[in-house]
Amino acid sequence: CTDGACARKSEMFTAMRDALHAVDGARAASSPPCPLDIDSLGTSSWGLFHTLAAYYPVRHESLIDIDDNTVHAFDAAFDARDAPSATHKIQARRFFDALGDLYPCSTCRADLRADIDRNPPRVESREALSRWVCERHNEVNAKLGKPRVSCAIDALDKRWRKGPGYCDGDGMPQRDDGGA
Repeated sequence: CTDGACARKSEMFTAMRDALHAVDGARAASSPPCPLDIDSLGTSSWGLFHTLAAYYPVRHESLIDIDDNTVHAFDAAFDARDAPSATHKIQARRFFDALGDLYPCSTCRADLRADIDRNPPRVESREALSRWVCERHNEVNAKLGKPRVSCAIDALDKRWRKGPGYCDGDGMPQRDDGGA
């Protein structure tokens, strides 16, 4: 693959080392960021895929107008295991199908397309989609010689939905020094 999204940072470092030495440090610091390489693209993509699955289906608080009074209606009985709507299923399937045609790294794109054709996205529930994404991620990790991760829903939720105990609502570690 000759696309920039397929390159590895380590390969680029060798080719660019001499050029970087010629660049003034202040100019280099003010340069715009480089496009994502294959590693950054992969890490970012898997983060998006796992997070999308962890919050699937997306249910929002809805506003209902009744006699000029706005009533906030929220389905308090909603359980994260509820089945997604037909629209959610169609859109989730379209999302992953589109990636098989549009993903920036051509090698990754072809591999994803073949995998989706063999193992179509399981969109019938949040748990099924979370496990499907995890299984795809583990297949890629195996090809790259990386360790497999657990696809148990409790482990996936802890990583992608709830976070470890030290995470606050924005996913950042909480400070235990009183914020000072």
